Amino acid sequence: MKTQVLSVFGLVLIGLCAGLPLTGNEVETRVVAVSKSTPELLKAAVSNADPDLLRVALTDADPALLEVALTQSVPELLSTALVDIDPELLKIALTKSKPELLATALTVSNPAILKVALTASRPDLLTVALQDATKENLEVALTPA
Repeated sequence: MKTQVLSVFGLVLIGLCAGLPLTGNEVETRVVAVSKSTPELLKAAVSNADPDLLRVALTDADPALLEVALTQSVPELLSTALVDIDPELLKIALTKSKPELLATALTVSNPAILKVALTASRPDLLTVALQDATKENLEVALTPA
């Protein structure tokens, strides 16, 4: 616990020293990252992510949805969701999803299909899929026949 507090303090201090004040949400997402994620998933996120996409996740994500991503994902799928995708679609996934549907997408998807969903979807339709689908139907949509 002491290490986690020091890590959070370090992240906040770095932000302040850089002259860029962190918003309340940015502090919350960083707390989630360093105190609630699994080591394997945090490693997948920080070692593989495009910096601009990681910035979207740490700036805009709903902390509860970021926690889902950093605790329940399959590492390969988390990495897929953070490399060469549309930042606007990532933001939708991390701000508008039902938690159980985000978890489904990040645990059962075929990586290639997940990438298509996060690069080619219309934003309004991705929102519908991540809010209104049943878990079973989302799984069908994100896996091969």
